Amino acid sequence: MTQKRPKLNKNISTKDFQDFYWLKVELVDFCREIGISGSGGKIEIAGRIEKYLKTGKIENKKSKNGGKKRGNIQKTPENINEVIPDNYTSSQLFREYFKSIIGQHFHFTAYMKKYMETHPGITFKEYVNEWQAEYERRKNKNYHPKIMKSCEYNQYIRDFFKDNPNKTRNEAIKYWKIKKSTRGNNIYKKSDINIQ
Repeated sequence: MTQKRPKLNKNISTKDFQDFYWLKVELVDFCREIGISGSGGKIEIAGRIEKYLKTGKIENKKSKNGGKKRGNIQKTPENINEVIPDNYTSSQLFREYFKSIIGQHFHFTAYMKKYMETHPGITFKEYVNEWQAEYERRKNKNYHPKIMKSCEYNQYIRDFFKDNPNKTRNEAIKYWKIKKSTRGNNIYKKSDINIQ
């Protein structure tokens, strides 16, 4: 028998928090409620919440530049060979900049966000080249980009269809909803289709 997902509040145990699936918006809302930082990626936020649940202490992350506020004035480069600045954000300004170089099909991707995190100091030209390379790789139907750990839904759906190619997307979503509302990991298993 599966246990129903508990409420995400100050009284939740660390184990219950770890054993159930939470949307990022739920994590951010909870952070606001208890007064800790809700910024960053889903895994980073969950780690902050776990620390709070274990210790009861509110510790907000200090910024990388020693607590000074980042300059939020965004400007496009004068030269494509410029290094992407530390205060870069995936803003409308940069969306339009990349569209002017790549084309109207440009959009921000999780892949490129991760690429930037693992390649600090890249130039705008290197960003454009890698974006275009990934765009070309995705045209190959046999190419399956690595799904980030925080994208459990995407991984589940991919694994579900690999095992059940004749099922529909609605069926995959139905089983995902059942899986994420029960205790344990959210990795697809063949036995999931027997759960009702």
